[in-house]
Amino acid sequence: MKLTIDTDKLADATQWAMRAVPANPPAPVLAGLRIEATDDNTLTLAGFDYYRSARASEACEVAEPGTLLVPGRVLTDVVKSFPKSRPTTLALDGTDLAVSCGTAHIQLPTLPLQDYPTLPALPAPSGTVEGAVLADAATRVAAAVATDDNLPVLTGVQFTLDDTTLRLAATDRYAFHVAELPWTPTTIKGRGKNKPLTEGSVLVPGDAVRDAARILASTDQAAELSFTASHFVVRVPGRTATGSTLEGELPNYEALFPTEFESVVTTGTEALTDTLKHFTPLLGKGDPLLLDITDGQIAVRAGTDDKARGRDQVDAELDGAPLTVVFNPHLLLRTLQQIDGPTVQISLVTPTKPVLLHAPGQADRFKALLMPIRLTS
Repeated sequence: MKLTIDTDKLADATQWAMRAVPANPPAPVLAGLRIEATDDNTLTLAGFDYYRSARASEACEVAEPGTLLVPGRVLTDVVKSFPKSRPTTLALDGTDLAVSCGTAHIQLPTLPLQDYPTLPALPAPSGTVEGAVLADAATRVAAAVATDDNLPVLTGVQFTLDDTTLRLAATDRYAFHVAELPWTPTTIKGRGKNKPLTEGSVLVPGDAVRDAARILASTDQAAELSFTASHFVVRVPGRTATGSTLEGELPNYEALFPTEFESVVTTGTEALTDTLKHFTPLLGKGDPLLLDITDGQIAVRAGTDDKARGRDQVDAELDGAPLTVVFNPHLLLRTLQQIDGPTVQISLVTPTKPVLLHAPGQADRFKALLMPIRLTS
């Protein structure tokens, strides 16, 4: 194998593929990056940990095609240190990979390619979606993914597909985040286990969804999504990420979200968020935060007699009866940070029933359900 490539492009591709290389690989070959140079002057780098893969392709000048495996972290760090103004040459030299840029010449040992697992096949796309829109929705919803591996179903984001809408949902039992966005299902059909799904629900691990959000956050292009019975795939030109799906499904969240309310309060998102940030350093995970909601303001109280405590207030408009509701401050802050808008609408049934939060008029874009705390005294 021998090729020459723009150093900046190579650095970006190696960092992309490294996202699927485990920090503590269960087998030495999984610490490697698979490098493939083809006759069509394309370089493809790939990382794989049995559960997810990341592939990056870039144009280059291929003198000799070939495939090999090298230590991924070392290659990534070496290329990152090279001057971006000069191209990099990769060439197989015996059993080593010679990496050269300008006056720098590095010899990297190769790993046994025959021991590297086969990368998962890429199914046909299920549909397309605006990349930046999906990134935004995925980030907001994934904030509610549980971190307790004892409940695997709650560590995922559920994608529900229909003819026009892609719905994302996640819950850690204390909050439920839901987002909707338009998408275009494909008419391409597949067969067997790689048949792309265009309807129904698929549960995708939260870390795979966060990876997808990182892929798409800076793109202005449409992304191709593939859902199968076993895999989730997101593709943009030159970049692909795959992940295994989870078994099971989330509770029927549509039945959990109330539609009738006794009180609806609207306040500044940033103002309430900043107020909560004043109190979170004072409070432990189980300490309550009280919101006294009246017409004109929300008075915020936090702390107990044997700990630090404080109070503050923010302006608000109330439609309905005044009431006091108690939250876990960290969960409320996490939810408020996902609201995309200058104001947040908080809708309540009773002080102990689930509370609905969203930007006014945008509940169909993103909404969150948050459980209040029931005080014992």
